Amino acid sequence: MNIGIPKLLEIKAEFEKLSGLRGLDHQFKPTSQGTAIVIFVSSPEDRLFDDLSRATTNVLGSESEYIIATLKQVSRDKIVSGPEVRLLLKLLSESQTVHKHSFGDELFSRYIETVSGAEEQIVSNANHIVFGRRGAGKSMLLLYSLTSRERENRPSVWLDFQAYSRRNDDGVIGDVLSDLVSEIEAKFGQSNRLTELQNLVERCAPEFLEYKKLAVRLRRELGKLTRESEIFLFVDDIHVLGRALQSRILDILYSIARGNQIFLKISAIENLTRTYDTTERIGLELPHDAQAIHLDYNLTTPEKTTSHIEAILDAHARFAGLSSIRRLCSSAEVIPRLTWVSAGVPRDAIYLFSQAIQKANIENRGRVTVSNVNQAASEALTIKHRDLEQDASEQADDLKAALEIIKNFCIKEKRQNAFLIEIDNSSNLFKQVTSLVQLRFLHVISEGITPHEAGRKYLALILDYGLYIGIRAAQSVELFNKSFEDSSSAALRKLPILREK
Repeated sequence: MNIGIPKLLEIKAEFEKLSGLRGLDHQFKPTSQGTAIVIFVSSPEDRLFDDLSRATTNVLGSESEYIIATLKQVSRDKIVSGPEVRLLLKLLSESQTVHKHSFGDELFSRYIETVSGAEEQIVSNANHIVFGRRGAGKSMLLLYSLTSRERENRPSVWLDFQAYSRRNDDGVIGDVLSDLVSEIEAKFGQSNRLTELQNLVERCAPEFLEYKKLAVRLRRELGKLTRESEIFLFVDDIHVLGRALQSRILDILYSIARGNQIFLKISAIENLTRTYDTTERIGLELPHDAQAIHLDYNLTTPEKTTSHIEAILDAHARFAGLSSIRRLCSSAEVIPRLTWVSAGVPRDAIYLFSQAIQKANIENRGRVTVSNVNQAASEALTIKHRDLEQDASEQADDLKAALEIIKNFCIKEKRQNAFLIEIDNSSNLFKQVTSLVQLRFLHVISEGITPHEAGRKYLALILDYGLYIGIRAAQSVELFNKSFEDSSSAALRKLPILREK
């Protein structure tokens, strides 16, 4: 079967469209059946062969009995400027913000299971609240559950609370209920009852007790829809609301879900969230009303955290046509360094590595170096300050002041990038420190050290890399744990202690 050159080039163009790999080299090769096209890729993964087969079918209309297009592995000296890495950068960029429409059918080919195996919990018929720092994978875990249900044609509703960010008025409850009814109508179709409830929500006085009355009617109506199949209600990023409002919203949603086949799946930053108001006795009480899932993989186990970060990057790399992420690294130290400067936060690691790739490209390097990772980390602090304003708007000024105190203590006074603080939940400074951990300005390296008196435990923390790199006073700072290994108890006990003045 002799296929002309134009058709072979059309097959290549279709393959590039399906695979996402643009600008691939090729050559034509004579065979006993005619001319074939050989397309060069860094790693001929199964996905790419499947895409090539589909491209051939799309162009010719049916499978050829002869091989007229094939893939061949090629070694690239400057791999960071190749077509596979251009695709990888696109994939990493898409992973930065996760919402209900992210990834589509590609989710499971790029998804890496959590270290704790939280996937088994999040798909079960129970209420869950997923806690973790920004970028720890909370929304991704919710998306895993949503996509799993969609594959089985089981109904779900997704409410993204970023739309209500920084609001602290009871009118938000009405907006949430209105969005909930709209999503239910999209899943089950419109009905006179639901339309009537939507009108009642829109006319309701913006007061908590009025919304509680409406919730009873909405609960009754949704109960009829869940007789044949349960509904999962995903609530993403509830911590962006004012604290006083969070427990009220959760109280309303729980009153609608309880007793029905409706299960709540919520994501939040723990230190910025109040799920239950003990004074008013409203909200979602843990663990009675919902179970907590924690996704904080910090620097207390750097080797395990490094393996997890590498597995996530490997999944994206293989999808982009690379054998592994280490193909892009100039040394074995790059991924461990990435783990430390990102503090084990998956989204931070993804962002920093993509920035490091671009810096290696600008420098005309063939691979990513440790220096490229350091440069990317030092420039990422601006993003964290923006996140602080968004996630903790009510506490932003106090947290900035506390961060300045800690930075001066470490950099100017003690000239070390790590410190201890006594675990004392009654201390305002300790509370601020734990909030700064959640916001990724500080990172836990040990959850319990007893340096002096027995019975008094201390938290060991390390400053975010961006807080001191580039500061003149930081040139003589002693860096803790340069080898990126598990921290020894002896070294931790020698760290300076930050005390509340």
